[in-house]
Amino acid sequence: MTHEEKIGRWIDRGAIGVEIGAFKAPVPGLVPPPFYIDCFKEFGFEKVHADYYGHATSLPFRDNSLDYVVTSHVLEHVANPVAALAEWYRVLRPGGIIYLLVPDRRCTWDHPRALTPVAHFLEDYERGTTPADATHIDDFALGIDWSQFSPATPAPQVAKQRATLARGMHEAVARGEHINIHFHTFEPANVLALLAQLATWPRTCFNWRVVDSAARFPATNPIGFLAVVRVGKSWRDRLAGWRHRRATARDPKFPLRADAQPFADFARTCQGHGGAR
Repeated sequence: MTHEEKIGRWIDRGAIGVEIGAFKAPVPGLVPPPFYIDCFKEFGFEKVHADYYGHATSLPFRDNSLDYVVTSHVLEHVANPVAALAEWYRVLRPGGIIYLLVPDRRCTWDHPRALTPVAHFLEDYERGTTPADATHIDDFALGIDWSQFSPATPAPQVAKQRATLARGMHEAVARGEHINIHFHTFEPANVLALLAQLATWPRTCFNWRVVDSAARFPATNPIGFLAVVRVGKSWRDRLAGWRHRRATARDPKFPLRADAQPFADFARTCQGHGGAR
């Protein structure tokens, strides 16, 4: 199946939402276009497709103000995935949709790495892990399939390049800088288990359910796993969502907080970003 088919099934035309980390390949089929959010201005000297500055774990939107959150090949770049999911839950109105596509490690250069257990995601959340964290550096730099990650590298140079990459990232973290790697690995099993765990875990207790999923998705680049999650909330949240919907009908930018930073004003650059769509 395609993005257009799935989007058409789960996200109504006219819905108001956000895509996080679109880079230069936004998910197709969203009408009208969503707000586009990114924390990087450039990747590989190419400008990213973004309207406002933000992180997957810190979005510039009011509570209960959006109909959907879309991300494609982004969550693996997030050091604290539970914090990101909590943020997406916060900004969604009751009935809202999380459209989450992650790379299946078995189809990418992550295939030699171990699958991240759900307990590890919860630990990252409890200790407030940020992208300035060295925990996953060696697992990434020394564990990925270098022949896929950097196919032009001659075999005798692979070990040296792995070590150089790991050392550079450790030095960056020591300076307090954020790094951008595949912090975690995903397959359908741990994605679905994590979403189920967060519905009952005392720290979250998210009122949501998985309404659709697809392996080897999309058909044009079948290396990902799609999970579509519908969010439910309290009656207070439903009332707030209804009020925000009416306000958004008058002002399409109403979901944005007053401190939302237009991306045109954002000067930071970074050499790392999301992967394939």
